[in-house]
Amino acid sequence: SSGINAEYGEVDPGVFSTKFDNALLIHRSVIEDLNSQIVTLGEGKVSAMIDCKDYYKNIHLLEWEHEKMQMEAEDLNSKTRDVQTLRVTKELQVFLFEENNAQRMQKEIQTLEKTIKLNENMHQRKSLDKKRILDRLNRLIKEKEFECAVLDSELKELAVSLVERQQIQEACVADLVPAADQRMKDIVARRKLVDLAKSQSQEVAVLRAEVERLRMKTFPALVQHN
Repeated sequence: SSGINAEYGEVDPGVFSTKFDNALLIHRSVIEDLNSQIVTLGEGKVSAMIDCKDYYKNIHLLEWEHEKMQMEAEDLNSKTRDVQTLRVTKELQVFLFEENNAQRMQKEIQTLEKTIKLNENMHQRKSLDKKRILDRLNRLIKEKEFECAVLDSELKELAVSLVERQQIQEACVADLVPAADQRMKDIVARRKLVDLAKSQSQEVAVLRAEVERLRMKTFPALVQHN
């Protein structure tokens, strides 16, 4: 027993005993054959597990491919319906049957670019024209405002002149009428004042109408150019 290596002993190493009555001596080759069989069975089991894993993996892959194909089929059916319900216009027919579509698209792009450039130039010219018109209108507005201010000043002077003339007329009437005939004096003075007031009122009305005409002449010009 002393010639058996430790790695080949199959006895429970818990409590060492020198009694080997129940021990069984087995040849080394038998143990090695058993170990080889165990390794072979283990490798077979691992290989089976790998095969099983690959099998389920292939199943999941096939299921994914099936779902993908179903989705692609649904997409193709949707596109088919779109093509069937598509309205074939003249432009679409030209696009479908024309051989050199790229050249045609390039020509259309060049035409659009020229149109955009032309519109930009026209917009710039119109903007300059509108600016010149606006400047002229601003100058005209300032001129009309100055004229209106002058007319307002003249109107105020006329009002003052009217009061002075009324006072002069009252003084003249008082000097011409005899003191004895007070009633006749009042009638004559009142009559002359009424006539004078009518005359002055007409002059004031004419001046106001002229002021209003000049103002209205300014505003329609603004509306028309806007």
